[in-house]
Amino acid sequence: MAPEFRVTLYKTVARRMVTGSDGRTVPTSERFSGGNRVIDLTPFFGDGSSLETSKSVRQPAGQWAMVVVDQMEAEKMDSLYGLIEPMDVVEIRMRHRPDPAATGMAPPVVMRGFVSSVRRSMSMGADGRPARAVTISGADYGKVLEMIQIRYLPNYVIGQNLLTVLRAFVNYGIEAKPNQYGNLFVQQIVEKVINPFIADMASLGAAAAPTKLSYIREIGYEATANDGTVSAFGAQSAQGTLWDVMRGFLDVGPWTELFIEDRQDTMDDPNRPGGVVLVYRNNPFKDLDPSKGYIMPQAIKPDALEVGDDAVMSLEIGRSDADVANYFQVNMPRMNLIDAAAMNLAGQTNNPDDFYLAKYPNATPKLFGMRFMESDTQMGGADSLGRADGQSAEVVKREQGKARLWIDDRRAQLMAQNKDNAVFEDGSITLRGQCTLRPGMYLRIFHGGPGLCLKPFVWECYVVAVQHRMVPFQGFVTVATFKRGTSFAARIRNGAGRESAYLAEWNQGGALG
Repeated sequence: MAPEFRVTLYKTVARRMVTGSDGRTVPTSERFSGGNRVIDLTPFFGDGSSLETSKSVRQPAGQWAMVVVDQMEAEKMDSLYGLIEPMDVVEIRMRHRPDPAATGMAPPVVMRGFVSSVRRSMSMGADGRPARAVTISGADYGKVLEMIQIRYLPNYVIGQNLLTVLRAFVNYGIEAKPNQYGNLFVQQIVEKVINPFIADMASLGAAAAPTKLSYIREIGYEATANDGTVSAFGAQSAQGTLWDVMRGFLDVGPWTELFIEDRQDTMDDPNRPGGVVLVYRNNPFKDLDPSKGYIMPQAIKPDALEVGDDAVMSLEIGRSDADVANYFQVNMPRMNLIDAAAMNLAGQTNNPDDFYLAKYPNATPKLFGMRFMESDTQMGGADSLGRADGQSAEVVKREQGKARLWIDDRRAQLMAQNKDNAVFEDGSITLRGQCTLRPGMYLRIFHGGPGLCLKPFVWECYVVAVQHRMVPFQGFVTVATFKRGTSFAARIRNGAGRESAYLAEWNQGGALG
């Protein structure tokens, strides 16, 4: 299918000396400071080369790596090893030429990121022929979230640079008040911490050159999670990478996702940001019953990709009882500083159905035994006092009602996401290169179809990680790691005869036929 790719490197280091300006500077050749700051790496791919990207919704940063031929770069007359440095910017594009998503244009962007490592290897083969290669690897813009460190060291009052950029709640005006919504918190982190840090990075490189150009992008944001609030308690003592701090405050994992997404510069929906985007949203998990849709509200529905048998090269799928849960406990550790009785947290609920799946077939303890699942919510309700609806105790008492508790909502969401773990599948699927497939999308697979006198067998899964691999003269494949596959559930719903899932999978026209 004629794979096509394009790799561009943008120099961000305007090197004019080897060392710093401390009295022992060693000037460099002028070729390092002048000339074209954009290097097309595509011509350097040849026999033995490879290009790979890997990204997940469950990791702070995606990774990329490439092996190129060690030949001379014409303008600078040197090996790429002598020209590329850590923190140079890379843009990777891939596609199959007939791909309708990119016909007539440059290949779609798969990843943007920074160089972390440059290595050179030289060897002599048994046939007496030399082999020389340059290996370049790095991370996407999630690397910035790991570079920004929050450390409260003994001398931080004297040298605040030891915190790198963050006394977030003091120096940068990031609010940590009881009614600070998580979505607004993400917005402030991006606008007041991340992008100013990126601006400083850019000012040291191409922006400092006479051209006044910078290839380092700012990060956009798309924050659409539930209206939970960030707890002010413990905010001043939060330490670690910026990713760690945000993950800790925003219930990432059991209830929400936080990840960097590389998008096209211009989106079909003009209201959505393009480029490099920090996404914060509710877990986009669907109920096992298709008619009920998403378990948690989705302000923006996740994208989906449909593929047929002809695109499937291999499939590994399975299910087990390892993650079965039927007794659920949710804690609010950041709220322990508040009088629990006043918040009515001491007696969260007296109804066992709210936390115990005694009779639910896919998790019943009569079959699976007692399975305990416990998670901590670091957020609060609309008033950060545990009440999801923000009602005051006086209003609740006057109306002779009971305020809906945030902790009860979180427990119900945790139950709904995990009650069918015995039926949902996980695994990996290898496809002919799919440049538009990203982590955080749904993948829908069609087996069989017209011409075989069979009803197509269709199932879907949620993609948590995507790896694109391009090997020149061999091909382009995409490996997707998925959760919550519905193949087993679809088999149960299907009948025999024309609806047989097994017969549909043995479609002789498919890659697995």
